[in-house]
Amino acid sequence: MGLPSPQVMDFTTLRAVVNDLRDRILPSRFEKAQQADGQTLQLGFRTLKGMVWLELSWRADCPRLVQIPAPPKQGSGSTLAQQTQHSLRQLALVAIEQQDFERVVCFDFASRPGDPVQRRLVLELMGRHSNLLLLDEERRVTALGRQVRDHQSRVRPISTGDLYVPPPPLQGHPPSLDEGFERWRDRLSLVPLPLRKALQQTYQGISPALARQLAGPLLKRSVEELSDPEWTQLHNQWRQWLHCLGEGRFNLQLSGDSNYRVWGNQATVDQSCSAPIQPISLMLGRFYSDQLQARELQRHSDDLRQRLVQAKQREQLQLQEQTER
Repeated sequence: MGLPSPQVMDFTTLRAVVNDLRDRILPSRFEKAQQADGQTLQLGFRTLKGMVWLELSWRADCPRLVQIPAPPKQGSGSTLAQQTQHSLRQLALVAIEQQDFERVVCFDFASRPGDPVQRRLVLELMGRHSNLLLLDEERRVTALGRQVRDHQSRVRPISTGDLYVPPPPLQGHPPSLDEGFERWRDRLSLVPLPLRKALQQTYQGISPALARQLAGPLLKRSVEELSDPEWTQLHNQWRQWLHCLGEGRFNLQLSGDSNYRVWGNQATVDQSCSAPIQPISLMLGRFYSDQLQARELQRHSDDLRQRLVQAKQREQLQLQEQTER
C-alpha cells in the first residue's frame, strides 16, 4: 500500500508562506531559473543576506510554494526555465501578492523598487487546475506551465499570447471577525449537512485540512446535532484562526505523518532552545521534499517488488516446463 499524499497547501498555509517571504526577500534581485521537473520551477533570488531559492510547483497532487535549500544545477535548459531566465533577467522582485481567500500568488518584477512593474509571475495552486503563468507588462501570457485548451476548459482556456484572466471568483462568504456568533451559526445551520460540508460550502478558504483542524471530532456530525457548548467551542477555534490570519502569527506544527498545521498556540520548538527557528517557508520546503522523496522511494520499491514477483513466476514456469519434459 502506497504512502498517503502530503497535505495539500491550502489558503492558510499559502498566506503563512507569503507573509514569511515578504518579510525576508523583498526587495531582491532575480538571478536564476531552473526546472526541477516538468511541473516544478526553482527560482534563485539575491538578497542582502545571500541567495534564497523558491520552489513553485503546479503538480496536481502537490502544488506548492516553498523555500528550499540551494538545489543542484538541473533543468536550466528547459524551455520554461529559459523563457523565465530571459524575461526576468536584471529585474528585481518588488512585491508578492495574495488576494482575499484565493490560492493565487503574484510575484511582481521591476527594474527597481518604485518603478513600473514589467513582468508578473502568477502561481495558481488549485489542485489539478494548478498552473504557472509568466505575464508581460500588458498582462499577456508569454510562458506558462501548461496550456489549457478549449476542450479542457470552456470557462477559462489559456495559452501563450492570451490576456491573463484570473480564475472564477470563489463561492461562499469571506470569513470575517466582524461577523457575530449568531449570524455565523445561522449560516452554517441553514441546511442540515455534516459540519465538514457546511464549513466548506458556506465560507471561502476552508480546505478539508483546515475544517479538520477547526472542528476535530465534530467534523462528521450534522449541524443539527451540535449542542450549544459545541457551537461555542467551534466558534472560539474559528476566531482564533481569523486572529492568526489578521495578525500574521503562524507557526508550523507537524503531526508526525503527512499532515501539519500553521496556526494555533502550540510552538514549533522548545522556546528554551538556543537554536534559531527556521523560516516557516523553508520548514515546509523540507517537509514536502521529505514526503515526496518517501513516496518516490515507495513507488520504486513497489515497482521492484512487482518485477521480482514476475521474475519468480517466470522462473517457476520454466522449471515446471523443464520438469515435464
